[in-house]
Amino acid sequence: MLINELDGLTVDRNDLQEKVNETASNLGSCQHITAKIDEWERRTTEKVKQAAELAEKQERRAKKSVVEQDIARLRQEIDQLKKDLTKLAQTPTIELNMKQSDEIKWDRMICVEEKSINVDYQLHQLEPMGKYLSRIRNESFKRT
Repeated sequence: MLINELDGLTVDRNDLQEKVNETASNLGSCQHITAKIDEWERRTTEKVKQAAELAEKQERRAKKSVVEQDIARLRQEIDQLKKDLTKLAQTPTIELNMKQSDEIKWDRMICVEEKSINVDYQLHQLEPMGKYLSRIRNESFKRT
């Protein structure tokens, strides 16, 4: 009896020891999984940092390229302005073109013409052209 109880206790102790070992193994496995997760997080963070650095480099290159293009364009405009100013600064060539005074017809340069402003006199000078013209003339005299 005592031996049977002792054997039963030994079996129970062995079962408990086995469960403790399994639990410890599971805890070790959990720690291993946690370590893997931590490693994954570290690698992912490193990749994100590398991608961010690459994007920043590309942005700096793009900005530098735009600035370089702007500088080149401004340089061309300044050079063109310098050329234009050089041309303007040169003494202009002025020519005086004078015709000989004997080629000019002085009597036609300026003249006076007399124009009559007397409407009544002009209307009396016209020859009547039928009844209609006479009628227009008579009505225009009545109005004035």
